[in-house]
Amino acid sequence: MAALVLVDATGPPFVPESMPLGFAFARLPVINRLGEYLLPRPLVVQSVVSVYGNPAKVTDELIDRYFELTLREGNRRALNTCITQHVPGESAERIATLKQPTLILWGGRDRLIPPAVGEVFERQIAGSRRVVFPELGHVPQEEDPSTSVAPVLDVLRQLPATKTNR
Repeated sequence: MAALVLVDATGPPFVPESMPLGFAFARLPVINRLGEYLLPRPLVVQSVVSVYGNPAKVTDELIDRYFELTLREGNRRALNTCITQHVPGESAERIATLKQPTLILWGGRDRLIPPAVGEVFERQIAGSRRVVFPELGHVPQEEDPSTSVAPVLDVLRQLPATKTNR
């Protein structure tokens, strides 16, 4: 792998400053199984609003998209599995073994995975570079695609030309 880009990633142990209600429900036995069949739209609204740095950017169209994705076969079960099986810090010792150039992108208002987690990645991955978007939350690529893609494009331009990235 020539380079790595991490966007509000997990790895080191952390405690969320704020967890979307839907995620919290998904961690509860029995209730999490119900979520595979019943996921009220207001729960989707609350979850999306909670991960945006600027909740005013959450539109009805965005909520529609998230809600429609939850209706696709298998998506609720997959989300439930991801949430229930995720253990923050489970493989943290592997972070320092990364050797490729790594760009670390973080929303400064990420309350799900706090910005301090990005600092840990930067300290542990030799030669990495961290870019924080102060006004953005957990999904900077959605909140401000042009701003968040700019550092990625810089990294891609610096890669040596190969058959796969020409």
